[in-house]
Amino acid sequence: MFKKIFIWIVMSQALIFLLSVIFYKRIDLLSYINVSFIIGSILILISLTGYVINGRFFDIVFFSFQHIFGQLTDTGRRPLSQLIPQSYFLPFTTGIFAILLTLLSLFFYKN
Repeated sequence: MFKKIFIWIVMSQALIFLLSVIFYKRIDLLSYINVSFIIGSILILISLTGYVINGRFFDIVFFSFQHIFGQLTDTGRRPLSQLIPQSYFLPFTTGIFAILLTLLSLFFYKN
């Protein structure tokens, strides 16, 4: 499990540095802070969306839309929580790590 988390963190930091070079044409503390905040926020938002959907919150609405607009039989209908992947832990921990590095970098930038 720690190996997967480490791979996710390394890949997200590589993506942050790559996007910093692409958008800002340089790697400095301010560009790292800006890009890592966006990447960390996107990862946390994706994982929390998966958590809410996995919590069966939207299953009744999704089932109703399938019933009204779909041509499926009752055996072919599945709730939305079964259609969405169940792994939201890795993006969440990676996003939290990126946001913590952003806050740490922001502390060094202000001093």
